[in-house]
Amino acid sequence: MMIVRSMLLGILIALPAYAAEICAHRGDVAAAPENTIAAIESAVTKGVGMIEYDVQLSKDGQLVLMHDATVNRTTNAKGMVGTFTFAELRKLDAGSWYSEDFAGASIPTLEETLNLIPKGVLSNVHLKNSPGVAEAAARELKRLGRLEDSFLACSIEQAAEARAAVPEVMICNMSRQGGDRTGYVDLTIDEKCEFIQLHKRNGLENIQAHVRRLHDAGVRVNFFGTEDPEMIRKLRDAGVDFILTDDVDTARAALGKNGE
Repeated sequence: MMIVRSMLLGILIALPAYAAEICAHRGDVAAAPENTIAAIESAVTKGVGMIEYDVQLSKDGQLVLMHDATVNRTTNAKGMVGTFTFAELRKLDAGSWYSEDFAGASIPTLEETLNLIPKGVLSNVHLKNSPGVAEAAARELKRLGRLEDSFLACSIEQAAEARAAVPEVMICNMSRQGGDRTGYVDLTIDEKCEFIQLHKRNGLENIQAHVRRLHDAGVRVNFFGTEDPEMIRKLRDAGVDFILTDDVDTARAALGKNGE
């Protein structure tokens, strides 16, 4: 009897503890321009549990951080990201649009970003629609030894491409995110994804039941779309694992120390 009890205790200890943590969306964008070294460094310094950033390919196949399909909004140039070589992208000013304090900030690579993020802090690598970006990103995560603490947030089609190259890569399903939540959860579980990203636009109805079902299937739950402290606490109470936020300080205050 004591042996059985000890075994059960060991199993309970081994199960993941689902306590809400903070994910810095595009880095700490309340403190620095999105998808830059400064934003990533600030998020690391503040001790978040996950950092989300956007990745796509340059014209010559380099994995770079950029959210939009064009460089228009966040640099001093205009044009589609994929029409620039990495050397050309590197010369752009990716900070002045945010503040003159960040004038001259450059567009970082995926490798540079991962080298800044300590092992154990999750990297939420949001893939954009560059052809071949899924395979390239998966191979880069493997090359850099970051498969255990990084995952690709992408479509099911991109997930298939990434898994064909690196079967063990972790996936956050983004397909059907904006549709019926039950169908989105079903697809994520059926495709054996490790993460899902729920969105505020689908509300909080039945969210605790959805989270419980996802956890039972071994899926960790991210949530995006709110900076409201009351809603953040409701998400924590519902069992959501990570709150994606554009305001790390407010989210930290809402969740309390270490998200507890």
